[in-house]
Amino acid sequence: MKILIADDHTLFREGLHYTLQNLAEDVDILEASNGNEAIQMVRHYPDLDLVLMDLDMPGLDGYNGLIQLRQDYPELPVAIVTASEYEQDMLRVLECGAAGYIPKSSTSKEMLEAIRKILDGDVYVPDLAASSGTFHIRQGMQEKLRMGMNPPPGLEKYHLTPRQREVLTLMCKGLSNKSIANELGMAEGTVKIHVTAILKAMNASNRTQAVIMAREAGLIV
Repeated sequence: MKILIADDHTLFREGLHYTLQNLAEDVDILEASNGNEAIQMVRHYPDLDLVLMDLDMPGLDGYNGLIQLRQDYPELPVAIVTASEYEQDMLRVLECGAAGYIPKSSTSKEMLEAIRKILDGDVYVPDLAASSGTFHIRQGMQEKLRMGMNPPPGLEKYHLTPRQREVLTLMCKGLSNKSIANELGMAEGTVKIHVTAILKAMNASNRTQAVIMAREAGLIV
């Protein structure tokens, strides 16, 4: 497993590097100090499994870095790790296709749980409504995310196979790729192939958008 940390604060990179060593025995951790360096490293290491990127960095910032990586490497999950706990920032990066939004105020345990969820193929959204911070996920969050997206084209022209519909149904229930594999009795790699095909057929940028589109269109009740 290979993970890239992109952050301009050396102390934070070192701390996150130490935390990630508890993720798996074979984890290989790379570091970049700005967005431009991160882009170069992604090009140099095509076998990366995940990029963890800060929002505020010199040169190419996290927003533009995220957009560029999503355009050039759509299969590579990119999560934002940031000190910002404002809902509008989270909403913006999710709309740009981020695989997750992880506040730097997270504990090591929360950080690892978030990363494991992302590596399982899910989109990580923090729930800090009970904390003392300023970041709150309100009940209208999903509605606001939906309103920020381009209106989806009619789903009737996208023909999903019965198996893809089964996978999409379980995605709507919030199951990870591993859980879907166990539920349907298939390999996790096969689930990933189905998810990729579903996103492509629905013209969705990520799992969250696909789920919202499916529910809006009545494809999944």
